Amino acid sequence: MQEIQPIHFSCGDIQLSQVVMIDGVPHATRQAIGEWLEYEEPRKGVAVILDRNPFIETYSTVLNLRTVDDKNRDVRVYHPQGFLLICMESQTEKAKRMKEAIAAFVWDHVKPAPVSIKDEIALSRLQRNIIQDLTRTKDAFGRQALANRLQRICHLLGEPLPDAGLLGKEAGQLAFNL
Repeated sequence: MQEIQPIHFSCGDIQLSQVVMIDGVPHATRQAIGEWLEYEEPRKGVAVILDRNPFIETYSTVLNLRTVDDKNRDVRVYHPQGFLLICMESQTEKAKRMKEAIAAFVWDHVKPAPVSIKDEIALSRLQRNIIQDLTRTKDAFGRQALANRLQRICHLLGEPLPDAGLLGKEAGQLAFNL
């Protein structure tokens, strides 16, 4: 029999009140997650999210635990991925800050490495040529191949993908707000 830890689990800004370690990985109860998200009714707030997103249960397991009231009960505990998925579906301020932190983390790990000026000039020319080819190509397969290549180049340059709706339009047809 495992026991829910009455101590707080802490990792950075995340502090959870009810945690059980499974193979060295912290798993939190609905109560702990709901408290961290600052719901008035912690279990109920998390239950609403889980009712709307039943796939999140995949990231949980049920254990027979001795709870704080000293009774043995089946308790569902959530793997850190389940915890994050619940946070992603929550609308609390704490969840919003968590989403922003996750987005910043992902961006830091997927943004391209800096390129030299010489490579940037070469990539920019290639980008311009592909855009010109896109305006002339009528074949759907060819357009998709060019669009994929353009996407890779834009990623390497650290730029957003250009709006395809602007392809083939003359500059005078567009209203620019500077």
